[in-house]
Amino acid sequence: MKLLAICGSPRKGNTEFMLNKVLEGAGDVDKEIVLLKDLDIGHCTGCDICFGTGKPCPIDDDMKELYKKLVEAEIIVFGSPNYFKNVSGLMKNFIDRTNALCDPPGLKGKKSGIVCVGGQDLTNTQFCENVLKEFLKDQQMIFVGSVLAKADKPEEVKESPVVIDELKKLGEKLAQ
Repeated sequence: MKLLAICGSPRKGNTEFMLNKVLEGAGDVDKEIVLLKDLDIGHCTGCDICFGTGKPCPIDDDMKELYKKLVEAEIIVFGSPNYFKNVSGLMKNFIDRTNALCDPPGLKGKKSGIVCVGGQDLTNTQFCENVLKEFLKDQQMIFVGSVLAKADKPEEVKESPVVIDELKKLGEKLAQ
């Protein structure tokens, strides 16, 4: 079983920490975390060459390798910080580029999870979660669960045993 985590944070901090705790909770499965900040992924141009045709995206960048990883994974967990009641720009760009996997459906039926963190009240971070939930619906993925956290400082989630426990439980649930 292959579990892939996609981190949409532009820095090393709470989102990456949270995803690593989910991976830890998943136990002895093949797992990998992808840091979008370390990849060269261009913006979707909306050309629709890929949509509904089965043709690959014509943009030549690191997304080509990421498409393979996404298709090979059986479980995918997505993580983003909350930026203005939305996912980060890195995550939004990634979502747009998965248009190539939407029709024909390349992620259909895969189990998925979500982690989101923000400095505001959790009701604010739920907007970020909702964007990812809609993405999962569009990709016809199976939503297993999510964990939201409030953190004002870059390493604040590390100080929350309750959130860490929830993250590990999400990993266990995804790996079942």
